[in-house]
Amino acid sequence: MFYVIILQILLIPPLFAEEIHIGILDWRSLENFDQHWLPSLKQIERKMPAHELVLHPMNLAELDHALEKGTLDFVITNPGHYVALSSHFDLAPIAQLQHIKEGLPLNQVGSVMLTRSERDDIQDFSDLKGLRVGAVGGDSFGGYQLMLDRLQQSFPDMNRWGVEWHFSGFPMDQLLERLLNNDVDAIILRSCLVEVMALEGKIELTHFRQVGDQVIATYPCKLSTDLYPGWPLLRTARVNDTLARQVVSVLMSSDSLMIEQDLVHWQPPVSYQSVYEVFEGLRIGPFAAFPHNPVLHWLLTHKHWLMLAGSLLFLWVLHNLRTEYIVRQRTQELEWSQQRQKLAENESHKHQEELRHASRFALMGELTAGLAHELNQPLTAIANYARGSIRYLKREDQSLEEKRRSLIDAAEQIACQADQAAAVMKNIRAFLKKEAGDYSWVQIDVVIADTLLFCHTRLSQASIHPKVILDDHLPGIYSHRIYLLQILANLVTNALDAMEEMQSEECLLEVCTYYNDDEQALIVEVKDRGKGIDPHIESHLFEPFMTTRKEGMGLGLSLSRSLAESMGGNLTLKSRLQGGAVAQLRLPLLSKKREPKH
Repeated sequence: MFYVIILQILLIPPLFAEEIHIGILDWRSLENFDQHWLPSLKQIERKMPAHELVLHPMNLAELDHALEKGTLDFVITNPGHYVALSSHFDLAPIAQLQHIKEGLPLNQVGSVMLTRSERDDIQDFSDLKGLRVGAVGGDSFGGYQLMLDRLQQSFPDMNRWGVEWHFSGFPMDQLLERLLNNDVDAIILRSCLVEVMALEGKIELTHFRQVGDQVIATYPCKLSTDLYPGWPLLRTARVNDTLARQVVSVLMSSDSLMIEQDLVHWQPPVSYQSVYEVFEGLRIGPFAAFPHNPVLHWLLTHKHWLMLAGSLLFLWVLHNLRTEYIVRQRTQELEWSQQRQKLAENESHKHQEELRHASRFALMGELTAGLAHELNQPLTAIANYARGSIRYLKREDQSLEEKRRSLIDAAEQIACQADQAAAVMKNIRAFLKKEAGDYSWVQIDVVIADTLLFCHTRLSQASIHPKVILDDHLPGIYSHRIYLLQILANLVTNALDAMEEMQSEECLLEVCTYYNDDEQALIVEVKDRGKGIDPHIESHLFEPFMTTRKEGMGLGLSLSRSLAESMGGNLTLKSRLQGGAVAQLRLPLLSKKREPKH
């Protein structure tokens, strides 16, 4: 009977259970507070029957006041509030709440900025300049601080935007009503709140539009910032180690609970370093005393490394002084070497110019056979007309007046023939000058005419009448007249050499020009009906001293291509399907002045 009484006494709950006071931040409203939090914490009472839970729903200010008075054993709050409290109170996280509501992860904290769906003028954060933005308060982690950190990182000048902040306090739900009433232009909420209220049938998601997307593939809620760890369970200084271990053991050993559509369980806390970094960037909470000048803060934080860097810099300066002395000596030696190289280049340039000059003389040598004949004809005509005019003038004939018209015509013929002879001599002198002149605007048809005039004797001897086809409205080109004359003369003489053994009626020499609008280039083609190009030497045509003629120098095509490239163009030579060969000279409208290569 005695043991029965003792057993009954042990099974009867104590009349005065020890109370465990837990302060909980209520970020929405006090409605159904007990139904939301009690089921996940009630297991503490079941497994620790000597204790009774007392839950205190509080706002931020009430939690701070209760901790100052020391009336709370444990605190459940958002991670930002925990970091802020840690600078004033002895708090330690012992567990972390995991809360899934119909697939929505309420166990993570992030912020979202919303505006009304019809506000097309607010597409990005930069559109907030001068607008009204609603939030819970300056100390709200998920409802203000995270968004402020995101804005300041993306827009360093954000403080000059003139944003009007409107703080309404908890509960957070009222911000949506203020937005719909047009009291503010945009609001900042904790992520997933609008989705939860939509599930509860309190709002329509279509009435709102997100500002500043932050896409995370596995996260189903609207989000404008990064995600941070969920709410911790904090032990205060008045809780002894035994009670803290018992609470942790109960929570960690408990199974997940289904509360209506919510899945709730507790797990060990994770690191809140990322939250501390947000507070450090904003200079709030434990970092409020830090200098707001980030440069000064960085200097104070890394002063030891800076001292080491200063020492290394001093050694580096000494090393540089020694290196500079060595470099200066090497530079002088290099300058002397460059001067010698420049002198060698000038000498080479001089030899190259002499080579081009010799090439022009060689080309002119092929044409000199008919020069006497070309000059003799106009000079003979001049002499005949002059002698005839003298004879007319010496006659004592009264009819001399009637011959005045004939004398005038004769004088005009004298002038015309003299001009022609002068033009021939002028072109020859210009072509044979050692200094080839400079770039100028030239008309390609005039250059072609001068070329054919040079080659007139050889054309006459071969009984070949060149066919010249000029495109209509050919533009002028900024190029080198003497270089063009040298190239075309080489091409014409090469064509004549290729047809040297053919009958005159079989010969064909055609010079045509046309303008390529796509390439902004002028193209000159010299075609012949000669023996064509031997395939064995086709790849060596433009090599210096390559020639198939016994008396040839082998420099004509090589120099011609070099001169064409110096004017920014190119020169090609290939066989024609109809027989013979075609040389194509492609010239830009504005030639680039470069020194010809050899």
